[in-house]
Amino acid sequence: MAAQQNLLRALKLIRLLKQRPGKTLRQLAQLLDCDPRHARRFLDTLEEVGFFVEKEGTRPPRFFLFEDERRQQAEFTEEEAELLQQALTALPSSNPVLAPLRQKIFSHSTLFPLADSLLDGHKSGIVTCLHEAIRNRQQVRLLRYYSANSDTVSDRLVEPHSFSPDYSQLTLYEPASDTVKTFKIGRMEAVELLDTPQTRPPAEAPTDPFEWPGEPVRVSLALTQMAAHLLTEDHPLTRPDLHPAPADTAFPCRYTGEVRSWVGIGRFILGLPGHVRIDAPEGLRAYVQGRIGDFVL
Repeated sequence: MAAQQNLLRALKLIRLLKQRPGKTLRQLAQLLDCDPRHARRFLDTLEEVGFFVEKEGTRPPRFFLFEDERRQQAEFTEEEAELLQQALTALPSSNPVLAPLRQKIFSHSTLFPLADSLLDGHKSGIVTCLHEAIRNRQQVRLLRYYSANSDTVSDRLVEPHSFSPDYSQLTLYEPASDTVKTFKIGRMEAVELLDTPQTRPPAEAPTDPFEWPGEPVRVSLALTQMAAHLLTEDHPLTRPDLHPAPADTAFPCRYTGEVRSWVGIGRFILGLPGHVRIDAPEGLRAYVQGRIGDFVL
């Protein structure tokens, strides 16, 4: 049982480390339901088998998994990867090429996507449970939901209303705060379907690609390649409004779309200093400048 638990934690850790922004050791320990010492041990194990665990910042550092774009090339099968791993055991651990070889084997094999496929099956069960709650107008309890806003992990009593088109987000009503919110499915560890009926029927509350409701406002951003990649990775609904601008070598991508609040898009911009230029509107520029002033003070 302990071995199975450790395997599930390792697979979940891979998924967590692939999400940006990175997470602190304390956050990883909370999400893995273990103490920080064990979370650190899991990180060390991933590095030992060839994964590149990177960290950014110092107070405290945030960990993430480096993924080479060459993963898109042809992959090894599990049998091929296992054979190569066995061959590598003949090399002394001090050999400087050993770690890079292991990383290449794992990143180009089906072993890496295995974590995605297993955890996607878990996500499918969560979506099925939430769909039943939406259909029958029932309350649910989200178990160990991670909130990036408050940097906490907690159980949340909510009333599910609707999914985003790609089923990555859930619009819901939270009785405790008397607020309609948008939660990410990927941050839900489990869902408990309750017998209690919903207290507030779902209302149309459209949100923007950054998960915020409000009146729509059109914005235009110039992005570096890295910013464009993170934009579509963290907010996939922005993809249709992202276009290349090859003439601008410094900011070769453009995002032109509608948002309903400065908060969501503002957080994205503030998280990537030097990688996003606000072309319009002036209100968004003023909001970001104000937030920068808050940080300074």
